[in-house]
Amino acid sequence: MKPIHLFEATEVDLYGRKAVNLSKALQQRLPVPAGYVLSASAVQQFATGELNLESEIRTMLDSLCSVSVRSSACQEDGEQSSYAGLFHSCLNVTTAEGIERAIRYIWESAQSNRLRSYMRRAEGTTTVDEDEAGTGAAIQVALIVQRMIASDVSGIMFTRNPVTNADERVIEATWGFCEAVASGYVTPDYFRMNRNGEITEAEVSMKEVAVQVGQCEGTIQLKLTDNAAHSLCLTAEQCKELNHLAAKCEHTFGPDIDIEWAFADGELWLLQCRRITGLKFSSG
Repeated sequence: MKPIHLFEATEVDLYGRKAVNLSKALQQRLPVPAGYVLSASAVQQFATGELNLESEIRTMLDSLCSVSVRSSACQEDGEQSSYAGLFHSCLNVTTAEGIERAIRYIWESAQSNRLRSYMRRAEGTTTVDEDEAGTGAAIQVALIVQRMIASDVSGIMFTRNPVTNADERVIEATWGFCEAVASGYVTPDYFRMNRNGEITEAEVSMKEVAVQVGQCEGTIQLKLTDNAAHSLCLTAEQCKELNHLAAKCEHTFGPDIDIEWAFADGELWLLQCRRITGLKFSSG
């Protein structure tokens, strides 16, 4: 029931696909922030008061300092259903009490009617399995507790164009955390790039705010200057770095990859890696 190091998470049934993918990336020496994983069973027992993790949580925090806490369910990041945005995440958690709250908060998001409805549609069923008490969780969710990356710019990258199926990289990027895009605060900059890392299209979008780490815990919205708001947030050199990362991820995971990434203090980090959901054409 104790947390394990992220690179040890190899079983999807126990730790979810997101954690297993990050574990595989770490084993291939890709730039994944260090972290730990709580199994779905441990999360369930902690959230329902059957398991005390106080000592383990303090050990994780001592090792990582500020952390992000994210879900890793078996059903997440599938090729046909991503479950994107249905589980809560907690960024810049700096206390043991904060991690405890985050675990319960994310576990509760797995019990939502919204998630159950999505699961029924995704699996083509009319019911969701209940636990023995009849109150059951729609999904058993493991959790990733990972070193917080205070990103200067972040986004997603597709190693194949998910709309046209063209063999090119597509990047969406914004200042600060990608949460600004997920929450609808900004429209990201858009880039297309060939496999040599050459930019073939760069479209700047209006980015009035950036989501960044708060002074104590959590995140804040920072209003950007007009110059930053109207400027591309990635340089040509950074796009080349992303192209190299894309090639490494394809070598590890195969073609047609959806990558979440961040630059912080000039260093590129891999935050998530999965197959592109719902790609309509074969990549052969």
